Amino acid sequence: MDDKEIEKYVEEIYAILNGQITKEEIKKLFNLWLSFHYPPDLIKQKIIQKYAPEKAMKIFDIKGEIRNLNLTAKIVSLKINEKEGRKIASGLLGDETGTIPFTTSINVSIKKGDVIRISNAYTSTFNNVLRLYIPSNGKIEKLDEKMIENVKYSLNSYTIDKLQKNFRNLDIKGKVLYIEEKNGKSKKRYTGLIADETGAIQFTSWGRKLEAGKSYRIKGAYVREFKDKISLNIDENMEITPIEDIEVNENYLNLIDLLNKNVQFGNFEGVVIDVRDDTGIIARCPICGRTLKGRECPEHGEVTPVNDMIGKLTFDDGTLACTLILNKSQMEDIIGKSFDDLVKLVISAPGIPIVKEELEKKVLFKPFSIFGRISIKDSNRIILYPYQINSIEESYVKKMKENIQGMLQ
Repeated sequence: MDDKEIEKYVEEIYAILNGQITKEEIKKLFNLWLSFHYPPDLIKQKIIQKYAPEKAMKIFDIKGEIRNLNLTAKIVSLKINEKEGRKIASGLLGDETGTIPFTTSINVSIKKGDVIRISNAYTSTFNNVLRLYIPSNGKIEKLDEKMIENVKYSLNSYTIDKLQKNFRNLDIKGKVLYIEEKNGKSKKRYTGLIADETGAIQFTSWGRKLEAGKSYRIKGAYVREFKDKISLNIDENMEITPIEDIEVNENYLNLIDLLNKNVQFGNFEGVVIDVRDDTGIIARCPICGRTLKGRECPEHGEVTPVNDMIGKLTFDDGTLACTLILNKSQMEDIIGKSFDDLVKLVISAPGIPIVKEELEKKVLFKPFSIFGRISIKDSNRIILYPYQINSIEESYVKKMKENIQGMLQ
């Protein structure tokens, strides 16, 4: 950094401090911090915080970890959780220069849209994201909401293939390929799949139902990781706008190619060559959903089981075979009978694999086009969880048989 650039920072700091210390003192401090390889913007913040802690900063100026920080900002999004008897508020703060995530345990009545003056806060990096923390010895004071009318969102635009864990404040465009409603404790939760021309990612939407087949622009979303898989998270405070239809990569994959690629979703064409014996009616734990033998859950002890249905098939695309898992609703659609009707058939013919036989009539040695999620355990354990299953031309059977026979020779 040359002397001219240093002089520029010295002048800026001197103007903000209103001559509380001389330019020579500022320059001496600035060069000292530079010798420790601190970025110049962070040095500027540290000097201002030291000599004028009462001066509120702008979010754009917060570049690193700072103590005794004062800030005036608008609450852009807010979530309140209770932990060990304490209420923890977290969300996103914004002003006309940018946004920053925040967390506080101060018991004060705040809501989305409030403009607040924050005193004695600090910033720290967690999961590679700089956050603002307002500790118990800090202060939150509500101000007139008109003090900050427009917030500049600090958004990061990425295509889906570039998303990584802990990415936040995202500006994402995608087409919803699949969505279903899940049971939520306090609000409706929707899970599904969103895609663009580069790839697809699972998403969870809290309180906002998107429509399958429609494309959206989502501002403020973030990425989480669970069991080594990333997913996009959306809450009701985020800006979601319908947009023109997005082209999605619908190229078909070969199963054998998955062994050398990091692919989570794909389109496949193949034939069902087997319906496994463990296809049929099963019992699940009503709490965790685990498959049970009897009434004992390894995690929750003795429970009252909930009946469910699962299909376990072998699917072959001519290059490799994998396990295809069907859920209850998919099996009802394929078999053409309701779950209750199938249960009655099972009860009326004990010892006979009714469900397996009914499924075999519909799928065995028949070709399908499948779009689904992939789980790769190893070269011998590829599992395909379908979102969409469509029958394809019978002439495909001949092609598949030729491919399979060629591999066996």
